[in-house]
Amino acid sequence: MIILKNRIIFTLNPSQSRRLIAKGIVALPEIQHALEDGKIFVSRGSTNAYVLEELYALKNIQENFNKGDYNAGQIVPRENTMSLWVNKGERKQEVMFSKGEKIDVEDHVKTIEKFNQNDIFIKGANALDIKGVPAVLAAGRGGGTIGRAQGTLQAKGIEVICPIGLEKMILGNVLELQQLMGVNNLDKPAQGLPCGLIPMPFASTFTEIDAFETLFECEAYHVASGGVGGAEGSVSILVDVFDDAEMKAVNQLMDKIMQEPVYKPNLD
Repeated sequence: MIILKNRIIFTLNPSQSRRLIAKGIVALPEIQHALEDGKIFVSRGSTNAYVLEELYALKNIQENFNKGDYNAGQIVPRENTMSLWVNKGERKQEVMFSKGEKIDVEDHVKTIEKFNQNDIFIKGANALDIKGVPAVLAAGRGGGTIGRAQGTLQAKGIEVICPIGLEKMILGNVLELQQLMGVNNLDKPAQGLPCGLIPMPFASTFTEIDAFETLFECEAYHVASGGVGGAEGSVSILVDVFDDAEMKAVNQLMDKIMQEPVYKPNLD
């Protein structure tokens, strides 16, 4: 008889998920390679702000960094509604690493025109559909970061990695939903900014499951979502490990992840 062991469920709030995903992203071999011998562009976004922090730590970059500043559009509470709204605070420039050197980016389109095969573009998303395709809400008529960049990215075959929490899973197909949305297709006043939905079928998604399976010798499963009393947006992940030492390493990291402060967006 096989005795199963070292099987545990971790329930993560969105901030804890973002930290875990960021740690997994920077441990990817392709990220490690591009960080030393290529280029990595990190677009704005709440999850990407955590990725940028982890990259700073890897390169021993000391910077006063407020994650809320590394965002453009965001879904936040406004009076009696939850709405897509713009970052009203300071907005930091997007960042690229070229052979490990941090560079503030003025124009991301001109920047990625110089990208080559082993360079990487990191872009978060607002939705992850039933087929595993991520999509971005875009209120700008030019399509925001991905709207302006995707032609160059696809034409050049640049790898796009999409860090995204499982809290953003939707029961739908983003390739179909994009036809229903659009800045001109929504009645006004909308709850927040009218927006379109831009699918990224060319992107490789990276969730909490991928983070666990990148960082450890384990199998991870998404078993539940949601919560109340402050646990809203949480996801529950079953982690299955057959090695005692590896389980100890998992628990050591998760003890730190559980101490992650709640993400604070710029609301004013």
